[in-house]
Amino acid sequence: MVTSKKLVTVFVVCIVIISSCVYVSMADGESNAEKFEEAYKSATTDYIACYNDCQKECSGGYTHCEMKCDEDCTAKLLKERIEKMKM
Repeated sequence: MVTSKKLVTVFVVCIVIISSCVYVSMADGESNAEKFEEAYKSATTDYIACYNDCQKECSGGYTHCEMKCDEDCTAKLLKERIEKMKM
């Protein structure tokens, strides 16, 4: 009888620990999703501004300008992000 009580107690403790770990990991996942959404909005805004400025200055035809501006703005934004990470 004593052994079965200990077994049930250990089982209940394990369930509580596992459920709390799952709850914490789910809460952390939500904050990561929010962080990702904020970073995405920031990057999108920066990219659009860069792309529009580049398109205004470009005079090599639509397809050429589209490809050139896309590559230039992507490289510029990635370089800025990497520099921020280094600091």
